[in-house]
Amino acid sequence: MEVKRYIEVSEKLTKLLEEAEKEAREIIAQAEERAEKMVAEALEEAKTMRLRAETGEVLGELEEEAQKAAEEEAKEIRREYDKRLSRLKEIPQERFQKATDLILRKVLLR
Repeated sequence: MEVKRYIEVSEKLTKLLEEAEKEAREIIAQAEERAEKMVAEALEEAKTMRLRAETGEVLGELEEEAQKAAEEEAKEIRREYDKRLSRLKEIPQERFQKATDLILRKVLLR
């Protein structure tokens, strides 16, 4: 009786092992298929980027981005200078005139 039970268990284990191997092969096949698809997409994207670079399209985009960045920087510099100018304008005219007179006197008396 024990031998019969051993054979049954052995057969079940063999069947389970075969099923597991079959499932593993299917998983591997699916993974390989997905990997091939991903590689194909990456190669196509690289080809597209290469063509865009050859036509100057990418350079045009980079130039646009650089232009936008330069414009933003120029706006920031302009704002900073406007702030400085407004501070200078706050100095009363009379005080500015006195400073100018003082500088002229020192220059002329030398």
